[in-house]
Amino acid sequence: MSHSRNESSRRSFLQGAAGVTAATALGIGRTGAQQIASATSFKIDPRLLITPDQAQEWNAFKALGGPTYAGSAGWKRYTDFLVGKAQEFGAVDLDHVDIPYDRYIVEDWPDRRTHTYSSGIAVEKLVTDGTPVPLVASYGMTSGSTPPEGISAQLLFYDPANPPPPAQIAGRILVFATAPYPSAPYTDAFIDSYTPTDYEWRSPGKWPPLFTPPPTNMMTAYHSRWVFSQLNDFAAIGIKGNAAGLIIVYDLSPGAAFGLAQRSVYTPDGKAGLGTKYVNCPTLTLDRVNGAKVLADAKAEKAATLTLTARFERATGKSYLAFLPGKDYGTPQDQQILLATHTDAMSLVEENGGLGMIGVMSYFNGIPRASRPRTLAFYFDCRHFMPGAEDSWPQFDYYNIHPEKLKPVVATLGMEHMGGRQTIETGPGGNRYSYSSERPEDGGVITSLIDVNNNNVWLVETVARAATDNHWVRVDVKSGEVAPGVNGGRQARVRSPMNKGRGYKLPGIGLAGDWPGGWTQTYSQMDTEAGPQGFDKNYFRSQVGGLSQIAGDLMRVDPKVIDLGWGELKSAIVKLDDKAFLKPDSSKEQRQALLDRYFAAFRALESGNHSGMQEALKGISGSLPSAVVPDAGQKVSTLINMQLAKIG
Repeated sequence: MSHSRNESSRRSFLQGAAGVTAATALGIGRTGAQQIASATSFKIDPRLLITPDQAQEWNAFKALGGPTYAGSAGWKRYTDFLVGKAQEFGAVDLDHVDIPYDRYIVEDWPDRRTHTYSSGIAVEKLVTDGTPVPLVASYGMTSGSTPPEGISAQLLFYDPANPPPPAQIAGRILVFATAPYPSAPYTDAFIDSYTPTDYEWRSPGKWPPLFTPPPTNMMTAYHSRWVFSQLNDFAAIGIKGNAAGLIIVYDLSPGAAFGLAQRSVYTPDGKAGLGTKYVNCPTLTLDRVNGAKVLADAKAEKAATLTLTARFERATGKSYLAFLPGKDYGTPQDQQILLATHTDAMSLVEENGGLGMIGVMSYFNGIPRASRPRTLAFYFDCRHFMPGAEDSWPQFDYYNIHPEKLKPVVATLGMEHMGGRQTIETGPGGNRYSYSSERPEDGGVITSLIDVNNNNVWLVETVARAATDNHWVRVDVKSGEVAPGVNGGRQARVRSPMNKGRGYKLPGIGLAGDWPGGWTQTYSQMDTEAGPQGFDKNYFRSQVGGLSQIAGDLMRVDPKVIDLGWGELKSAIVKLDDKAFLKPDSSKEQRQALLDRYFAAFRALESGNHSGMQEALKGISGSLPSAVVPDAGQKVSTLINMQLAKIG
């Protein structure tokens, strides 16, 4: 979907639910609605915001240390920097959780030659039918290792249309080629992960069509994600068949594949945890150019030698907590906004969310404590790239250990993958890897995917206002499958585990810059395989500005306004099927009437008019018997009664 700037300026500021005009759906244009928002919303003072040069300096410091896997030297250097800045910017009562785990180590950073056979220092090598593969792209995390001389075995190509039995796989080096995109029509699961989907709001600019994979000459994120997500299924096949090792040929250009690291768990059940016993099935990955001969050799069952120099080492990561006190900090009246990111990953943008959090902290440190209505709690987690990610290590979640400290938290705000430029594949065979030449607003930077939990009107409007006010471009706000988006289509849920609100069942917003597309690669630091300067300091600053404004709004909003029940009620009304109405021919108008009353109730609450809110909600209940069938009416009535009990 493409809009010029003039067309975009003529559109409503926000767009609403399926089947409803934008202005009507979210109440924009109603008397007093925007006045309420402008009168109460937080505004950024640019003098307090980090400068683009500060953004550049902080990110350059992080990039010099390379990968930051939990417990590594690069991670310690980075987190020491974050802790030092937190103390400089007024944080108090720093706390941490020690997290032991078995870290998988391949000593390939910082020297790219460790992937090149002819270098003499390669730690990832492959020879097939007597011919060395010039360049190995990467490896399977936790896949194990080989002796220095490697392992030699016969190759076996895995044909998904005619898969070999486990007995034939045993002892072989199993070779996979990643599958192309499936043909349409697509499953919901495919749509959610590998196509742009509908949304609650997004910023002006040129956007690709919904519900179809974008071409890689426009952006690589979707296709790269499709390709490297296949590794885990391949690993499961190899483990089950007792393969001696695996080779995976990615349908990616040499630049897009180089250093690409996929979080994987080489165990029979794919699960990890402290003391996990991993299956040794050393795995190498190749790009489409260096993999072409290997695929031919595998189909001919030639001999090969695979070498992967790696080891496991017991390490200890730390998740840190820090608090920027609000006016009531240390008292029973204290309320908190929880900001979260992860500190562990392989590249600059994956993960520099900690620098974004420090930017937000720096901003609010410039505001007197007495003027900070709520405390900001900062959670620097380190479990994201531990094997199995956060879900495999729940016993080390700070708020699982200290559930009492979750009680003052009224909302959450997550951030990850900030400031990256968009990469593309062009040229013969799509093998030229470079940056997009589009303007940032048209796709020259990675998309700021925003998760809102759930489609609460205030949450959506707050993000839209923060993006607009701070010239934050390429913003795409989604609430997930709770309701259709503004075009009536399916919304994917943004996979942002840094929005802790979903797990803690609290109102939450989370930024996850789109990935991988150049940013899940070991050597993608300030420069990437696409070229120099893959980091956009102005984009990063605008993101920090927008996130700071959202944090400021969350510090001031009445918790009743962001109660998740409002989103649940809105979704129930929007999703009323035409057949649920007693007069199906006029279902659109009747649904609109219910939504009008819903927004009247919500706007009344926003303005502090509780009696008006109660009256509007009761008006919906009173109109249901004459509008919808009993079962549908009962569901909506139950949600209304729940809201009245909580808020009224």
